[in-house]
This record gives sequence, C-alpha cells and structure tokens, in this order.
Amino acid sequence: MRVLVFFSFVFMAFSSNAVVKRHDIPAKNYVLDKAPKYLIDMPHEGHGVLINPQWIVTVAHTVFYDYTGKKINVGNEAFEIEHVHIHPQYVEIDDALFHGDATPLMNFLKSRSDIALIKLSYPVTDIKPIDIYPNINEAGKEITVFGRGATGNGKTGENLETKSLRELNHFKNIIEDSNGNWLSYKFDKPPYALPLEGMHGAGDSGGASVIVENGKPYLVGLSSWQVWRGNLAYFKGGLYGTTAYQVRVSNYREWIVSVLGSE
Repeated sequence: MRVLVFFSFVFMAFSSNAVVKRHDIPAKNYVLDKAPKYLIDMPHEGHGVLINPQWIVTVAHTVFYDYTGKKINVGNEAFEIEHVHIHPQYVEIDDALFHGDATPLMNFLKSRSDIALIKLSYPVTDIKPIDIYPNINEAGKEITVFGRGATGNGKTGENLETKSLRELNHFKNIIEDSNGNWLSYKFDKPPYALPLEGMHGAGDSGGASVIVENGKPYLVGLSSWQVWRGNLAYFKGGLYGTTAYQVRVSNYREWIVSVLGSE
C-alpha cells in the first residue's frame, strides 16, 4: 500500500489528484457531463462542497493564501468569500519532509486536521446543499467520489500531464476503515475491484465522497492524501494497491456546527 498527498510540487504528486481508473475499463465510463451542484471548484485547484446555503467545506491544503474577498463560482454565480476558517489543528508541511523516507511525512499527514470552512458573502438560493452523513458507521460502505484532477490507470499510475484538462470524473470504492480524522480505502486490481473502482489523484483534493442511502446522497469524506512507503524520490501515485485517505467529515461535526453558529 502507498500513501499519496497532493500539495504543491512533490506534494501534488502525493495529495489528492484526479481520478485514477481501472486499466481494463474504458476511461469514458468514468467521465461525467455534469457535476453535482453541491461540488464547488476552488479558486485555483481542488474542490469544496456546499453544506449550507452560505458555507463550503474543503480540505485546508487547497487554501493557498487568504481567500477573503476572492470570488468563487457556485452554480452560475460568482460569490465573494467573506471568511475562511482553517481548523486549529491544521499545520503546514515543512519542506524537509518531502525528502528521503516517506514515514515522517505519512505520520505528519495523519496527525493533522486537513479541513477548512469557507463563508460566502450571502446565501446561495438556487442550489440545495448536501447533508453531512449523520452516522459514524462509514466502514464497509460504498462511496462515489468526484474530481477534475489528473487521470491515469492502476497499472501505470496517474499522468500529471492530464491535470490541466480539468475533465470531470467519478469513481467508486469501499471504505475499509473509519477511525478518528480519517476514512481510508484501497485501490484494488481486477478481478477484485468494483466495476468503476478508482482513487483520487492530483487536483482532486477536497472532492466530495458520497454515500447514498434511501435514495439520498450524504457527504462522508473529502479527498486528501495517499500512502507511500519507502523513498519519496520513487513515488508514483495511483497504482493498484495504493491506500487513499479522506477527511472523515463526521469527526468534525461539532467543529463545523460551532463555526457556523459563531457567525
């Protein structure tokens, strides 16, 4: 298993990137013509999710600087960002962690809270936000994940040159573990994979991970990073056997409620 992260340069190759697909399934099967309306593209890279008429949740590492006053498109309208709340347990990565053995970087990523909330200047009126999954029994559930990042397949890994295409894709997977801050799943190879098995890639950070129950979609996770073992110089994202981590949104319900209530 490998862990990936997509944060700037080397991190881009490690953090959430675009959808990586099965090698034996036509790539077009993963492509979507329309994004769910609650899926929001961040100003520069990655995604957020509309969870309230005036609030977007995303992973903190997609916020590259103070976005206050910057425009963000929600549906067909550009909204001004009024405020950004970064979780107090989010810490920027020291560049030294991107060199040598991956273990210190993996431990660091797992220890922090990679989540942020973005307040819009006024409420969205024409798009229904997605509700957060109300339970904590995510393990074993099938998820659908969305992203516009780099693509590739499980045999050869992701191709970072495709990242600029910004093609909307989706994939399926099964949550293997839900513990503390994180949900995790593994990119299985055929014949053990789901028909649209996949994993996130570079540029997919913050993309919604959704469970559908009784016909209703619920937000359970946000694409964040992948696992890698060994020397970071040999890192290759999106290979079969890779384990990916997503922010476990249910773990941050109290923090989300407190921030929304404070404003």
